Amino acid sequence: MGSGIAKILRDRYPNLYPEYKKYCDQHTPEDLLGHCQLVQTGAKYTANLFGQLNYGRSKTRYTDYAALEKALATLKTEAKAKGLSVALPYNIGCGLANGEWSVVERIIGTVFEDYEVTLYKI
Repeated sequence: MGSGIAKILRDRYPNLYPEYKKYCDQHTPEDLLGHCQLVQTGAKYTANLFGQLNYGRSKTRYTDYAALEKALATLKTEAKAKGLSVALPYNIGCGLANGEWSVVERIIGTVFEDYEVTLYKI
């Protein structure tokens, strides 16, 4: 949570990072792939989606598309159960994770074909 949207959220919601850290400490990094952790941040929830193990400035694709899809599916299930709206950052998994937006966008469209999701450019 040291850069990008994750850092913005970490700075905005003081309880987000400690909850994230506690959750991560209960799993190995590989076991986290595909998980979705919902954290109540004030009147809203913030979802930590575990769709990659690493990130960097190389041309390596770090986004694990299957793990991201699984995390998004869990997010949708949880959102439906709680009656929550879903908003995702445009280009999720494509910045330092080097995923291809056309692939990620297709995954989002498939997962949320029957549930509204809003994409935000930040």
